[in-house]
Amino acid sequence: MKRRLLTPGFILVHLLALHALVIWFSGPGRAMAPMAEPEVPQVDTPEPDEPPEEAEELAGPQAGADTLAAGEAADPAHLPGALDLANIYEDAGQMRAGLGHGWTAELTTDVELQKAATAALNRAKVPFGAVVVIDVKTGAVLALADRYDEKHEVAPALNRDGPPHLALRAIAPAASVFKIVTATGLLDRGVSATAELPYHAAVRKILPQHLGEPGKGAPRADMADALAHSNNGYFARLADQKLSREDMDTLVRRFGFNQVVPFPLLTEASTARVPRNQLERARMAAGFWHTRLTPLHGALIAAAVAGDGTLPSPRLVAALVAPDGRRIEAPVRPPFSEAMTPKTAASLRTMMEATVRSGTARRAFSKWPESIRHIKVGGKTGTLALKEPYTFYTWFVGYAPVKDPQIAIAVMVGNGRLWWQRGTDVAADVMASYFKARVEVKGGAGRDASRKR
Repeated sequence: MKRRLLTPGFILVHLLALHALVIWFSGPGRAMAPMAEPEVPQVDTPEPDEPPEEAEELAGPQAGADTLAAGEAADPAHLPGALDLANIYEDAGQMRAGLGHGWTAELTTDVELQKAATAALNRAKVPFGAVVVIDVKTGAVLALADRYDEKHEVAPALNRDGPPHLALRAIAPAASVFKIVTATGLLDRGVSATAELPYHAAVRKILPQHLGEPGKGAPRADMADALAHSNNGYFARLADQKLSREDMDTLVRRFGFNQVVPFPLLTEASTARVPRNQLERARMAAGFWHTRLTPLHGALIAAAVAGDGTLPSPRLVAALVAPDGRRIEAPVRPPFSEAMTPKTAASLRTMMEATVRSGTARRAFSKWPESIRHIKVGGKTGTLALKEPYTFYTWFVGYAPVKDPQIAIAVMVGNGRLWWQRGTDVAADVMASYFKARVEVKGGAGRDASRKR
């Protein structure tokens, strides 16, 4: 029997096909330089930052399969096209996407959770908002929902060439969600999470006097209480004392700001511009401007706290299905960024549980049905208002269950002066939908039931 020789040309073609597959799963390419935009003056806070960076779409058709024949690998007619939200559909309880040329993608999206997230945003009647839910252990995106009322006076103008989904746009300031970053830096600097320290109360703004030494009888708080109640004065003063500009630069890089999250859809980068001015850095540390955050990135930050401190690379495509039925599993991707140590993540989990138990998210989650009250949630809220036009931004990023996190969530909501629900309310609704679907009630006691995905 004659042995078939693997010629250099044969090997090269198959390597190119494998490379094309990796490119397809990696999603749109590199970041573009930010463009300038007119700044909107603020009364009590710094001016908003410049627009975020965007990922640039790859030219030409994407991807192929490592099992393609040599002739097919070079022919675009045999390759799958780019993922397009317009081509997503439900098939037998699973979300799929048509990619053209006979190819389909199996998505990680949970059909029922996706519907629940969309319904929650609609019930809240938000002018604009987005929900992202991901599996903490795998990075799989379970829900990617948004709502945008272009006729509402506070709805932001959207670049038509930008990302196709609000969850992938950096249109909102990170607000007090950024306190997670600051808390990480303080823990790294040896600040105890349980030691009570004095601070100046600062509810709506940070002024120079908030950075000075508090006088006798000043209020005191530990970091856990400060994070749970989003204490601006505590974080501004401690960050001013403990974190240099270089420290802040390192932190935002570790948390993945100013970098495009790898994703199969066009995605903007969250931005964090660390000011040179001392007072402005303290304001940033407390969550006053200088940042913009995509909901996708917010969910990854929550997942980092819920896990080992790394931001996972999010997965939206579980597999590609070739025209002949061959199924190509998505490759395992390394973490997007290493934000903190596992020890720091564990400390933050303890602190963020208090946000829901007794802090700024207590009211929203107190409305959970009795059947899932035993499931504890950790999280962080964020609230910030733009003066003109008055836009009320609210966030919730979190995870559950606290002891063994399964999902991480980020909800961003933009409201006007009249509003029905905040981001925390929407998050509580979505998470309740997820866990109610997983709990079987028997004699008043709940137990987890597996959900097929």
